[in-house]
Parts: sequence; structure tokens; C-alpha cells
Amino acid sequence: MAKSPKTPPTWTSLYGEPRGTRRDALLAAGTWSTRLQQHNGGQDVVVLPLARGLAALDAIEVPIGDGYALFADYLHGKLLTLLSPGWAHLWAEVPDVRVVPIGGWVVVPTPGSIGSYAASWLSLPPPHPCPSWEDQVEGEDGADETLVGPHPGSPHPSMSAGDLDPQQLFEAFTGSSAESNAAAH
Repeated sequence: MAKSPKTPPTWTSLYGEPRGTRRDALLAAGTWSTRLQQHNGGQDVVVLPLARGLAALDAIEVPIGDGYALFADYLHGKLLTLLSPGWAHLWAEVPDVRVVPIGGWVVVPTPGSIGSYAASWLSLPPPHPCPSWEDQVEGEDGADETLVGPHPGSPHPSMSAGDLDPQQLFEAFTGSSAESNAAAH
């Protein structure tokens, strides 16, 4: 009897809810595994409900693996993604979706770690000549802060959002056309 072919993994099946050793590692992660970062522009930071966001990635057949700036907040059931700038307006009135305003703060996985249950990498963006998420600046209180977006005065652009198409993600998530939504506003 021939074995039936394995179903290829999907974003939902791999990252819907952590299981096994990944779950154990995320739950056991220390405070060093995530950090608070301020969004200073350069990319749109969009926060989606996790299950619907992963289903949208599956619907547009985004290849699984590195190449996109995607991480999960399993504590709150959210998928966070960096998208090319200029698309935040599409998400403004979508229920249960939030666009992090410039100056807003986001909990992100620490570079070099998978993160924690509060912020875990699902896909890393392509290598960047200057990992600006790691650019350190000294805050008013003397503490280091890491910026999501371009470092003020830095010649280097922000972390790449990868090849994730903002329009396709919007359309898969909402079931409506990005052009018609943009024209309505």
C-alpha cells in the first residue's frame, strides 16, 4: 500500500499555536529574549489577529521560511508584520487590526533569539547590510533603546520588510480589494 503524500506545512499549522519543543523554549525564555522598541518610521508596523493573519499568509501562498519580517505575540494572539511604507491607510478601519503609529512601542524578539511567548520570530527578513533594529541610541534616561525604523541621522535604511506584498495581504485578510478600499477613503 502506497503512503499518501504528506500535506505541506502551512503558516497556520506551523505557527498557529506553538507546540512541543518550540512551545517549551518560548515559555522558558528569559527577559533577555525580547525587548521594547520604538517605531520611528521607515516601515508600516501592522498588528493582526494571529489566526486570521496566518490564514491570509496561507491564502496568498506566502512561502514559509525566512524572507519576511513576521513575529507572533502568542500572549495576545497577534501577528505583527513590517510592511513596505505607505500602506497603513488601508488598515485604518479594519476591525481588530492596529497600525503602530510612529513613536509607538512594540515588544520584539531580541536579535539572535527566537524570542518568547510575547514576541517570537516566525520569519526573519532578508539579511540587511546594516541591521538597524540593532542600532542602539541612548534614551533620555541613559538606557539603550532600539528603534523600529530608520535611526535618526543614520545613512542606513530600516530593516527590510521582505517581499511580503501589502496589497495582497490586505486583500486576503479582508476579502476586499485594496484599490476599492483606497478609493473609498
